[in-house]
Amino acid sequence: MSRKISLGAGIALAAVASAITVSLTYVYAMNHFNEKMADVNERQAMYTKLSEIDQAVRQDYVGVIDEETLTDAICAGYVAGLGDAGAKYYSAARYQEYQAGLAGSEVGVGITTVQDEDGNMEIVDVLPGSAGEKAGLKTGDVVVSLDGKEIVRLTYGEAVNKLDGQAGTTVELSVLRPAAEEGGTAEQITFTITRAEYVQRSITAATINGNVGYLAVSQFREGSDSQFSNELSALLKSGVVGLVIDLRNNSGGDMEAMANMLDVLLPAGAMVSSRDSAGNVTVEYTSSANEIGVPISVLVNGSTYGAAEIFAADIQDYKKGLVVGDNTAGRGEKQEILQLSDGSAVMLSVAEYLRLDGSAISGTGVTPDVEKSLDEAQTELLLRRQLALADDAQVQAAVTALVQQGADADAAASARE
Repeated sequence: MSRKISLGAGIALAAVASAITVSLTYVYAMNHFNEKMADVNERQAMYTKLSEIDQAVRQDYVGVIDEETLTDAICAGYVAGLGDAGAKYYSAARYQEYQAGLAGSEVGVGITTVQDEDGNMEIVDVLPGSAGEKAGLKTGDVVVSLDGKEIVRLTYGEAVNKLDGQAGTTVELSVLRPAAEEGGTAEQITFTITRAEYVQRSITAATINGNVGYLAVSQFREGSDSQFSNELSALLKSGVVGLVIDLRNNSGGDMEAMANMLDVLLPAGAMVSSRDSAGNVTVEYTSSANEIGVPISVLVNGSTYGAAEIFAADIQDYKKGLVVGDNTAGRGEKQEILQLSDGSAVMLSVAEYLRLDGSAISGTGVTPDVEKSLDEAQTELLLRRQLALADDAQVQAAVTALVQQGADADAAASARE
């Protein structure tokens, strides 16, 4: 049954509806305004506090202020205060070095170090053609001071940064060289090294267990994909029956280079997807239909980060191979760099990378299909790049995983070597 309403009642109802709409809009606007005002007030309080500190320092501080250093420190402190582990501030000089590093070349001494138990810098790799190699540095040398400052008095990160710098500048390294014979005395040597350009190695290839291809990727850089392609082609031509791709201690890096490597291993589909703060999902890289047909094992550990985690996740999600090792770091955030007007830059996390099912890698990481850990001694050897592949329990577990996938590999080869 229908009922008619009078014109007056209709106008009254419309007026009530309009009033409700206006009221709701007003409430929303006021809440939005209050939130914005609270944000503005908080920022104003921050600026006021910083101004108070600056005024007090300039009035009473007896030291000399280096304005550039102070500005860089303030900016670095702001970024650190975000609590974003992936966020970084780069001074203009450090940003230039960062860009050079992505291109595969850097300027500095050209050595790779780890922090030893005494807090010094143990050299685990001297890059071919680098200033360090030309000066006579050797793997196993321990750097105890830089430019007269003891390493233990610096933070390890600060000491590592001092190795790089502008081409043509010098740095003095005081080094302890282990005795050539057991029972001998370590030799202390001082090197004055002129920093120069060097090329980082990111791909290492080998044949293991007789007929298994091994590719270790230490970081994804511009040019890493072509190196990977060349080494992969050589291994496949040699007749390997499976691949072990080692992403342990891989700190991530250039996403495009990673995607180009992954493309040859996967069927057609999405490879890299991200979700921003508004919930928008973007497919950033897709793979073509060309894929190799050999079984694959991917090695990961707790120091497998970012792009390397996506690599492992895609191999797992597309069922193209088995992931072996320890749970990865869970650092799957997308970072973007904003260059500032003075040449410095800020890196911020702007989205989170997703797996094929839409779940985030951040905070979770990639759980291996085959869990296998190294003992403490082997972990130390791996970090120092001194762990032989035949003695590496995780590498051998990866070979066994290839056999489980149908590869005609000799999983027992290491036992006979």
